[in-house]
Amino acid sequence: MPDVSQSIRTRLLATSAVTDLVGQRIASDQLPQGVALPAITYFVVDTEANETLANIADVSRARIQVDSYATTRAQANSVSDAVRLALQMFRGLIGDQFINSIQLASGERHLTDPAPAGTDQHRFVTSLDFFVFYRTTTN
Repeated sequence: MPDVSQSIRTRLLATSAVTDLVGQRIASDQLPQGVALPAITYFVVDTEANETLANIADVSRARIQVDSYATTRAQANSVSDAVRLALQMFRGLIGDQFINSIQLASGERHLTDPAPAGTDQHRFVTSLDFFVFYRTTTN
């Protein structure tokens, strides 16, 4: 089964509005130590197979959280806006993964991270959750 979270990363990297802001700094689960900001992390919160009365359907749903990190609130919000526009309502093929639909699961959450060790610069985070409906087979 294809990795739907990797498909999300691929989609973000293929969107110039996102890469113009963060370059290649899009990481799974957590930011690498010392990474320059702005940057993005993503991870699968949960998944759910769709079932019918007779069997498991070929479409599953994943809830994926995408966090946009920056040194200012405005910059974190700008990155988050680019992420939302790249993902929300997308339908199509990403590599060998067919995405039926990407829907915004919740509104923005605004957070701050404590300053990393050895610095006094807090990190601003804007977080979005998406429901990704995807085919579980590639044929």
